[in-house]
Amino acid sequence: EDIVRGLEAGAQEYLVKPFDVAELLARVRTVHRLATAHKDLDRLNMRLEAEVDVKTRRLQLLYEFMRDLNHADSRDEILDLLIRCVEQTTGARRISLFLTDATGENLVCERAVGIEPAIAENLQVNKVEGITGQVFQSGKTVVAKTYGTANLSGREYARDTFLSTPLISTSLETRDGSLGVLNVTEKTDNTTFSEDEIECIRSVADAAAIALANVTRRIRLQQSVRVLLQTVGRLAEYRDEETTQHLDRVSTMSRILACELHREGPYALIMTDEFIDSLVQAAPMHDIGKVGISDDILTKPGKLTDEEFQIMKTHTDIGRRVLSQALDPAHPVPLLRMCIDIAYCHHERFDGKGYPQRIAGDRIPLSARIIALVDAYDAITSRRRYKPSKSHEEAVEIIRSESGKHFDPALVQAFLRGHEQFDAVRARYSEGATLVEAVRA
Repeated sequence: EDIVRGLEAGAQEYLVKPFDVAELLARVRTVHRLATAHKDLDRLNMRLEAEVDVKTRRLQLLYEFMRDLNHADSRDEILDLLIRCVEQTTGARRISLFLTDATGENLVCERAVGIEPAIAENLQVNKVEGITGQVFQSGKTVVAKTYGTANLSGREYARDTFLSTPLISTSLETRDGSLGVLNVTEKTDNTTFSEDEIECIRSVADAAAIALANVTRRIRLQQSVRVLLQTVGRLAEYRDEETTQHLDRVSTMSRILACELHREGPYALIMTDEFIDSLVQAAPMHDIGKVGISDDILTKPGKLTDEEFQIMKTHTDIGRRVLSQALDPAHPVPLLRMCIDIAYCHHERFDGKGYPQRIAGDRIPLSARIIALVDAYDAITSRRRYKPSKSHEEAVEIIRSESGKHFDPALVQAFLRGHEQFDAVRARYSEGATLVEAVRA
């Protein structure tokens, strides 16, 4: 009974008196081994738990990085995400990111941690020199764990090769080649980089390289679209001597109205700098479909017949079809999408009585609603072959009266707040001023 009570109380061994000394020592050694094993097991469990915590935290950071990377739409945003992720997942004190310059011959430091800004700004290496150049050329990852003699075939490097170790140097690879090199060194815990950390850095660099390549392609595509739009927009100049001034006025006035919308009202958050710039570039495309209308109708000095007007109305669909030819559904360019919306929908009315689709309210793209008002103001205040011009005051009253009918009420309110700027642009153009002068005013 005493033995059972003792074991239940926590004893690990027992001896019955009288006991033998050799047996006592053997049992003590057994208990000691058990205690040591328990301590080793506890330490192992603690180490495993710590490793699991570290890996879980690293996976969480990688998830957040990939999530944010998917929403990044600029080069600077991608670079900032890359540096922050590497810093958080490895605890490195020094990080440098080199990308190719405009010439493609040199690598310049675009981002740096742990390096004086004044020094980082001037860091530049030839793409074939040093370890950074070798990594860039080979597209491989180099890991330096200790100081030693220079040995390019191994993983040990002299102190004058790197400023510090351990170091990971990996390239940012894409299908089109290498974009640059990421260098990571000087861990806060003064340990070497683990295999998990090396793989993490390589994965982050690969993901960032793909994102950078996508942004570059998108920017080039947008630039190509802008050139295309400028070229196509000039077509109207050869059809009507009034077109150029009209297109310039519409572009300038659309920026004025968009800026007023940005100041207050329900569309303030939508009127970003990017939206406004795209709107100004897309505005001249609103009547591009008129290239498909015959000169007999387009330049007719008098009022159009009902049949001629029906033909004239088709310019909206012609514009949509012409511009849609350049749109890649798999990779749509927002600027081109806006051009199509404007060309197709700028004759729709807020009350649904416009053309060609007879859609109403918010179903009409906001960009087309803006151009509809601006285009109407310019048409009212401009002399045409078939009508005289009206005064600015008359145009203001007409637009005011059409609030909720032809025009979006929120746009009319913004127009009324800034209508004097419209008048200034109209007056300057009528005096022969250039577009640049009108914009500066």
